[in-house]
Amino acid sequence: MPRPSLPHIARVAALGFATAFVTLAPAVAADPTKEQLAAARAAIEASHVADGFDNVLLGVAQQAKSNFIRSNPSFSSQIEAATNKVAVDLAGERVELDHKIQQIWAAKFTIPELQEITRFYTSPVGQKLSRETSSMVANSMQAVQIYQQKLSEDMATKVREELKKEGLPF
Repeated sequence: MPRPSLPHIARVAALGFATAFVTLAPAVAADPTKEQLAAARAAIEASHVADGFDNVLLGVAQQAKSNFIRSNPSFSSQIEAATNKVAVDLAGERVELDHKIQQIWAAKFTIPELQEITRFYTSPVGQKLSRETSSMVANSMQAVQIYQQKLSEDMATKVREELKKEGLPF
């Protein structure tokens, strides 16, 4: 079974988080204080949890470029240039995403909790956790895929055996 690449996993995870974020955005408490947002921003930056979101625009631009080129291959250079221009123009909207993520964190944690999170992620073990998380997630996803495949095979074999016991032609 081929192992998914880390950039692919990061893109998928980031897109999944972004989709979940948009879906859950209305659940965010309104108007956190400037202090809450600052504490949330510090915790998010220390934990690096939003770093993967840097790839969202790149993935969306690449997908748009591919879609336009697939339908109009003779205009690939113009499509490339237009997509790159639009991506640069849209890059500034990342600030809005960062602000919404800070609001989510501010709604879930108190200022002292956010400060504790920041202290943890600036500690040596917190920095190590932050560095190792993406590879641990990738390895965990691979382990889940292997487990799921084995479970699927075992399920089919055992169901077939049960059906054969009943005299059915499986």
